[in-house]
Amino acid sequence: MRISSIEQFQQGIDSILDQQARLNRTQQQLATGKNLLSPSDDPAAAAQLLTLSSLKARNEQYDRNAAGAQNELELQESVLASSGNVLQRVRELVIQANNAAQSNESRAAIGDEINNLADELLQLANTKSASGEDIFSGYNSRTPAFTRTGTGFEFGGDQGQRLLQVSEDTQLSVRDSGQDIFEGMTVGDGRFLLQSPATNTGSALLKMSSTTDAIPDDYTVTFSQAAPGDPVLYSVVGAQGGAIATGTYESGAAITFKGITLEVEGTVENGDSYGVAQSARQNIFQSVQAIADLLLSPTNTSGAASKRTNDLGQAIGTLDQGLEHLQGRRTIVGNRLQTLENRIEKNIDEQLRLERQVSEIQDLDFAEAVSRLNLQSTALQAAQQAYVKIQGLSLFTFLR
Repeated sequence: MRISSIEQFQQGIDSILDQQARLNRTQQQLATGKNLLSPSDDPAAAAQLLTLSSLKARNEQYDRNAAGAQNELELQESVLASSGNVLQRVRELVIQANNAAQSNESRAAIGDEINNLADELLQLANTKSASGEDIFSGYNSRTPAFTRTGTGFEFGGDQGQRLLQVSEDTQLSVRDSGQDIFEGMTVGDGRFLLQSPATNTGSALLKMSSTTDAIPDDYTVTFSQAAPGDPVLYSVVGAQGGAIATGTYESGAAITFKGITLEVEGTVENGDSYGVAQSARQNIFQSVQAIADLLLSPTNTSGAASKRTNDLGQAIGTLDQGLEHLQGRRTIVGNRLQTLENRIEKNIDEQLRLERQVSEIQDLDFAEAVSRLNLQSTALQAAQQAYVKIQGLSLFTFLR
């Protein structure tokens, strides 16, 4: 087989250029620390890297969402804790005020403090996030959740819940409607509320309790006395059930009906009546404000004083319902924070797994690359030396 000098020279140059290209690629790999420099190096691996990169970006977004969710939930939990502290302070003041040793003036001072606590509670309900949004207004996050009006307190938000995706299969509610939180509690003992009309002239003090299986209805307990010196009788009538019970009143004796017990002490007058109504929902601001208004109003008769005592006793029950409700909401938020913490740990593990897979495909084995660089450098030198020798084998050089 005949090989021309030009072909020999070209093969030598091609060999040198090929070795230089291989050496250059290895140098670039060492400089970048990457095994794949372009998709053409390994199309299948490049496609896998694109998929892993997309999964990592999505996981990083979940991490950002989780951080935002944690901030929102911790803020909400802090507000609920502060609101509970306010209610606990109101409860302590009510117990202090519901003491016969207090005067109208001292009760008015307590009422003034409770009035300020109602304002503090309203401010807590209108807490804003770092972005300036009202956290309890639902989707109407640029509107205050609650406002004070001439007739009470109004909710200005909606029932919207803010949700954040913290993993592929987990969405967490990070904001709740203030209507559920601050208007979700019931009055009285949670089942019934004792009502003492202002028209009563007696000075009886009442305590009410009910069982969980008490029959729901609106009851009226009426006392009557045919003539002075005659026994005082009572009758219990239900709005739906009609006549329920009758009997002779004895101070300190319990009146029991339909799962409800009334402990009555003191003097009742002919025509005095008390209502036992089914508990209704009332926003906590209105409940606290009603207590303040009651204490700011002086009482000058025994009938008014007993009504105040009875109403304050019911107010304690209402506050207990509010505290229990807020604690329940705190528990819900705490459970979400626990779920979020577990989800964050899983996201970290998932991110590490993805980074490990990317590293296995893309990262360079430096020991192997350095060894290969040495071999390729030697191969290039050999190709260059071979070319120099072949270049000197020309016939013209021999004849010369």
